[in-house]
This record gives sequence, C-alpha cells and structure tokens, in this order.
Amino acid sequence: MSELIETWRGEALAWEADELGHMNMRYYFDRAYEARARFAHTLGLPHIYKAASLSTLVPTNQHIKYIKEMRPGQGMAVSSGVVAIGETDITLVHIISGNKGAPAATITETLSHIAVRTGIQFGWSKQAKKSAQDHMLDLPDIAKPRNVNPHEKAFMPTMADADKLGLQAIGRGTFRPTECDVFGHVLPTAIIGRVSNSAQHLKTAWPDLDFASDDGMSGALVEACARHKHRPKAGDLYEMRSGLRSVSTHVRELCHWILDPVSGKCWTSFIGVGCRFNLKTRRLVKIDDEMLALLSKGLVEDLKP
Repeated sequence: MSELIETWRGEALAWEADELGHMNMRYYFDRAYEARARFAHTLGLPHIYKAASLSTLVPTNQHIKYIKEMRPGQGMAVSSGVVAIGETDITLVHIISGNKGAPAATITETLSHIAVRTGIQFGWSKQAKKSAQDHMLDLPDIAKPRNVNPHEKAFMPTMADADKLGLQAIGRGTFRPTECDVFGHVLPTAIIGRVSNSAQHLKTAWPDLDFASDDGMSGALVEACARHKHRPKAGDLYEMRSGLRSVSTHVRELCHWILDPVSGKCWTSFIGVGCRFNLKTRRLVKIDDEMLALLSKGLVEDLKP
C-alpha cells in the first residue's frame, strides 16, 4: 500500500474561525481544494485549475469527518492519496493534521474528469492512470464514515419535492463572482459555506439552543457529506430548503437541498450530522429523553440527499 504524500502546509487563521472559536467547515474544504490541485501535478495534470486548461477535476461527492478541533494559530498540514480510480473519475482522501501531526479531520472526495468547454466526462491518459496506481491506498480507518453513508442511492431533488415535503426555507441569496473558480463556476467550498451560514435557522433541529446567547452552549458539526449535482455561476440564485432526518441522544442529522429557485433544479445536497456542544468543556452534550421526543416530532420522512 502506498503512503500519503503531503499536499498542503500552513496554519488555521483567525478570520477562518466561527462563533464556536474553531475553524469553520468551509475552510477544511478550501484546504482540500489546494491539496487536490497540488496532487494533480503528481498525476501529470498540472494545468487543471488554470484558465487555459482543456480539462479539470470537479467534485461530485465530498465526505468530511471531524476528529479534533482546529483553533486559530494552530499549524496544519494535509496529506493525500488515491483510494480508487474509474474510467472518468477518481477518489482521493485527504488527512488534515493539526499540531504535532495529530489528525484533525479527513475529507474523502470523488472527482469527475471533465472537458472545460463541454463539461463532458472523458478518460484518463496512460500517465495519469499509472501515476494514480503508484499512489493507491486503502481508505484509512480514520477516514471511514461514522454516521452518514456517502454512497446512499442517488436522488435528484427539485423545488417541487421541497414543497411537497414542506421543507423550511433557511437560506436565500445570490452567488458572487468572488466565489467562482477560473472557469466561472461557483466553487463547492462557497456552496458549503452557505450551509454553514444558515443551518441554525432550522428550528426543528435546534429547539434547545439559542445561538446568540451567552449560556455556553451551541451546535457543532461532527460529520457531513455534500453531493454536487449542478454547477452554478456568478449571478445564479439559490434557496436552501432543509429538514431534520434523524435524531439520537448524541447527534441530529440535517438534510439541506441548495436549489435554484428559477429552474427548480438542485445545485447541491448536503447531509450534516451535528451535536449539542459545550463551548467551555469543548465536548458533545447528550440530550435527555424529553428533548429527544421533542426533536423526533420534527423529523421529515422520505428526505433523501
């Protein structure tokens, strides 16, 4: 089995922290973007994120699992490797480490190799396939899913589906040019960031929390999976429709559909597994049976990512 190779090194910055005092989830995906670009050189694809490139790599499925908090000022490094390669796609794993090299998070992502001009998938060169094989490894245990199934049967939700299920609208807005890649498409990192900006509005998921209070309690994400279905551009609108999918004494699973309110199609679906989080002890807080019963009343049946 091959070893992971280092693809990024730096630190967690103060402006990347959110109200919980640790690095916001969008910046983990941001690190993966840079790590992926570096790893592409190893595959013999040095131009995939340059404006003149004929091909690029587009994420279709991204799974993140948090292991330990990253706080501002802490050193960070990312190591990457190949988990699988198909005819036109590849699956990479990124291990994000903090101080003293201890794992802080993992991101496993499936990427589609497409032509920039047409968006059509096409096969790998012999060099790329050989290089991928040279860096192939089994998915490390630390990166394996804990609460979500990244391979759950594919579903293509629409605005009509959201209306049918009565999903709450928790976010609305317009994608900006600064959120786009060199080809003019909105970066997946930016879409995931919009989820972070709106998740607290899903009241059925957080009846026990006041995110603006000083009581020392908040909600934190422990695992998530994003499925990117269409690629928005600057100026495209989005509407986030969300529901509570499952709940236990430890975690609650939220499902978000980031939809185009004009066409009704889905840009991205997102499963987030969150918990009640004590900001002083920095630990998950279990809920009692009474709160579990209240949360269970808000579950939405047949809610698929």
